[in-house]
Amino acid sequence: MKKARRTFGGLVAVNDVDMQIQRGSIHAIIGPNGAGKTTFFNGITGIIPVVSGSILFEGTEIQQTATHTICRLGIARTFQNIRLFPYLSVLDNVKIGTHSLYSGFVLAALLRSPKYRREEREITEFCMSLLEKIGLADKADLYARNLPYGDQRKLEIVRALASKPKMLLLDEPAAGMNNTETAGLERFIRSLKDEAYTIAIIEHDMKLVMSIADVISVLDHGEKIAEGTAGEIQNNQRVIEAYLGKQGAA
Repeated sequence: MKKARRTFGGLVAVNDVDMQIQRGSIHAIIGPNGAGKTTFFNGITGIIPVVSGSILFEGTEIQQTATHTICRLGIARTFQNIRLFPYLSVLDNVKIGTHSLYSGFVLAALLRSPKYRREEREITEFCMSLLEKIGLADKADLYARNLPYGDQRKLEIVRALASKPKMLLLDEPAAGMNNTETAGLERFIRSLKDEAYTIAIIEHDMKLVMSIADVISVLDHGEKIAEGTAGEIQNNQRVIEAYLGKQGAA
């Protein structure tokens, strides 16, 4: 991302931000509420495009690319507010995430052609393997709305993984989780890194961020005010002031 900017009327939500996320890393984006973190993700995924600057993914500019095309290129995300299909099963929610991987011709589905049946088996097996990995396989037939809040968060991550992304954007994945659930989430995110996923994470749980992030970028009022390792960020005076105010940091 180079000189990315997003405004809403007179409000500058993202202000000429430069950021590079290294392949295979866990890169955290933190900052106070209203700092522009989710708007940053929205710009990457094309939900709310930037008004100027450029966003490159594997050498290709994507700042004016349609959201579904960005997904096919290999970027998937979760949302700050859970956006599951509550009256579909856990398994069907994950299957929806595979929509960019298969042809899905309506006629083939109506006729239940051999190709359609083969793809359906492949999709089911793949999605069940993802649910197994995160510990939700035994809940595959439940309505998504009947899952505990922490499991709904996990399901959102699995649905994003179902598109087989190269880069995964997680927007506050630990929100509402207890300590045990957060510890499980940390192990899962580490396992994704071991599988060579590139992960960008927005998170307010500083213990989690400091534990897993290779690099941390800090936004405040739409501007990047710091970037570095956990140790560097913890001792950065501008970051301390952004969270506590100048008087609190003194």
